[in-house]
Amino acid sequence: MYEIKDSEGEFGVIDNLLDKIMDVCQKHRNENRAYAFALIVFDFYDPHINKILNDEDYFNALDYTTGKDLTVFFINSDYLSAQSEKAKVTSKIRVELSVEKVRGAANYSPKYIAEKLLNEQSLPSPSVLFFNVYNNAICDSTIARLRENEIEKGFNELIQLMKIAVKSFKEVQGKNRHNNAEIFQLLKRTIDSSEYWKNSKSKFDKLMKIKDFLFFWKV
Repeated sequence: MYEIKDSEGEFGVIDNLLDKIMDVCQKHRNENRAYAFALIVFDFYDPHINKILNDEDYFNALDYTTGKDLTVFFINSDYLSAQSEKAKVTSKIRVELSVEKVRGAANYSPKYIAEKLLNEQSLPSPSVLFFNVYNNAICDSTIARLRENEIEKGFNELIQLMKIAVKSFKEVQGKNRHNNAEIFQLLKRTIDSSEYWKNSKSKFDKLMKIKDFLFFWKV
């Protein structure tokens, strides 16, 4: 688990954070500290994710699970607060100077940062963005959407997802460690198939409930 903020503990602009993510990815790749990378994506209306990451016990469990196999980035909550306040002040100044019409404070959520990182207009929230890098840019990725919106259930869902991801690396032999594209494809297939299973199971459970309902009235 890697908390995103600059080395001096201060909060830089978003472009600096994006550069920092790429720098850390390259460093961890060079040090054999990660097979792949991930970013926890959530918006301000998903506060349970932030609470999970700020809980020491939950965080330690996630950190232990990912270990040196998967580098998982998350945004420092103080950074979010600082950027939100900065955006509000900027908006107020623009209104007072009649520079432009302001529709509200800028969104500096992890969701927005993930979209900037991936060059996408809209990512699901909450979710986990798994990605591979090449030449200081994301070259492949997949998204696993998180469905639970309560702290305990959300944590269990998140840690199970991390366990599934890490498990995909277990069969990788040392001599193949630097086959980054192939390793990520292995991770991607594992994540995508697990998401499909969850979707299929959800639909199956729903069908069973309808069947039970019809059976009740038939009796």
